[in-house]
Amino acid sequence: MVLAPSVRRSLRTALTRAAESQGLPVADFLQRVLARDTAAVETFIGYAVIGETYFFRHPEQLRELSRLAALHVGPFLVWSAGCASGEEPYSIAMSLLAAGVAPDNIRVVGTDVSNRALERARQATYSPWSVRRMEPELERRFLSLRPDSVSVPPEVRARVEFRRHNLVTDAPPVAGAQAVFCRNVLIYFPTQVIPGVVERLILALAPGGWLFLSPAEVPFAKGMGLEEREVGGQLILRKPLPGERVATRASRPGPLRIATRAPSPLRRVLAPSQTVRAAEAPSASRAPVPLALPPAESSPAPSAPLVPETLTRALAAAREGHFEQAEELARLAARELSPEAYLLLAMVSEGRGDVQGAVAAVRKALYLEPQLAIGHAMLVALYGQLGHPEEAERARRNALRALEGLDDEHVLRGVETMTVGGLRRALVPGTKQGKSGAR
Repeated sequence: MVLAPSVRRSLRTALTRAAESQGLPVADFLQRVLARDTAAVETFIGYAVIGETYFFRHPEQLRELSRLAALHVGPFLVWSAGCASGEEPYSIAMSLLAAGVAPDNIRVVGTDVSNRALERARQATYSPWSVRRMEPELERRFLSLRPDSVSVPPEVRARVEFRRHNLVTDAPPVAGAQAVFCRNVLIYFPTQVIPGVVERLILALAPGGWLFLSPAEVPFAKGMGLEEREVGGQLILRKPLPGERVATRASRPGPLRIATRAPSPLRRVLAPSQTVRAAEAPSASRAPVPLALPPAESSPAPSAPLVPETLTRALAAAREGHFEQAEELARLAARELSPEAYLLLAMVSEGRGDVQGAVAAVRKALYLEPQLAIGHAMLVALYGQLGHPEEAERARRNALRALEGLDDEHVLRGVETMTVGGLRRALVPGTKQGKSGAR
């Protein structure tokens, strides 16, 4: 994974939490990591990788999977690569069950490099934050609901197995899969290793099988012999049958297209261009990490050390489904003139259906920090919901201008972890592809 200087603060926090989990002083634990002690390294990875995920992410892809599975005869194998805490493989299994696929024919293998994430996945119990974008009908059918948690029932868990797997170094864990999902994972790798990872994903597919990447990652598979098909304004990839000719598509930018019901910035602070439909930024996807707050020297001077802590608590409350508490904490942070606090308030407002209120909150963030790229990107999605394409296009251009001159590895200010490169790829249709990946 790319470890740029800009993520030093996040790594320091991860190191502290990992050391505490082992009952060791930070200095002693760090020495074990530097000495390549296997247990220490794996523990550190579990706290350092990015794992923000939720049920039924990219629902249009899951709907297409269901359609394809309904036409398939016999066993249906799916690999969910980089599955973090398991919401994606469980969502895949639920989609296949809802499509009428015989339970005994469904097999979903979820893999991740973090043992800590996999243990959470096997427990199959989540906070309400993980189901924030799930359709109520599916939620009632497939989840056991409690006031403060949700759990996956045995009928779904029986269809899913979890394994530890390193996408960069390990051979594919399955062969002959009808579908492979690897979404919002490739963007965290150095460009020189991405082609090898994609080759392994393709190797795991049966001829005629389907590869599902996030829209922002589809350019990474260019030139690898896959067929591209458009579904709901997004591309999915198919491994051709032996001897089958692959139709090529022109890769060129298209006009801004606004969806009638754009997905929520609650799941898209990092994916504004699901409204743009050209590409989608990753919603930082793979282990809870501290907020991507600016360095202390660029924060407002008064009470600056208190703002990150308050925001961290606010986001943690939101992830646990305590939205009133999250809003209250965010308002406290907003008093310190924190732009990130207003972004979180916008997310909460939009989650309540108050899109105009969300726009107003983002505008306050941009008043404090006019170059806040993620704020401009959020407006792309919000204006899409309001049916204002001109304002959405203007916000997209403003976001791109705010990214000018910044390194791709730089972590942006916001309430979720997002790199400049990831957001830029999401906002620019038709990402060009070089020998070492997107540029």
